[in-house]
Amino acid sequence: MSKRALPMLLAAVIPLTGCGLRDPYSQQPQKRPAAGARNALAPVADEALKPTSSAPSVLARYADAWVNWSAATLPHERAALLALATGQLAEQLRQDVAQAVKTQLQEVSQSYSRGRYVGLIRQRGEPAIVVTYEEVAPLGGQAQGGYHVYLARTEHTALGWRVTAWQPATDR
Repeated sequence: MSKRALPMLLAAVIPLTGCGLRDPYSQQPQKRPAAGARNALAPVADEALKPTSSAPSVLARYADAWVNWSAATLPHERAALLALATGQLAEQLRQDVAQAVKTQLQEVSQSYSRGRYVGLIRQRGEPAIVVTYEEVAPLGGQAQGGYHVYLARTEHTALGWRVTAWQPATDR
């Protein structure tokens, strides 16, 4: 995707919010469990293990799991992401889950992210453009909200649709 195309596609997101994409202000962000509510070995939610019937549905589920976490629940949330991923992305997530020291540092910081999937733009042969609204409080700091854009790819597997690539869309 060219540097010129991304701003045009982002500009299209606002008008498209009235065309089936969810209004990020229509509902409050999900509340996450308090620290210690889940342990690092908690089982993955049944929802994450259900087969996905389409690329848009797996991207919506993945985006919701990606933006909603707290320091105390991060290992569980990353395990849910792993259940929705395959290939190189799944391997990268396995490595993230294995970083227990990093998780412990985040617990001390009381960092969290809350948000929701807003929508996506699909283009044949190109990564899907996924838009989320996220409120992040890094290292115990003041929470700040904003829209975020990710480039994602999917693949149909024996377990249904899975995400194969997920990266923030940044102007390089």
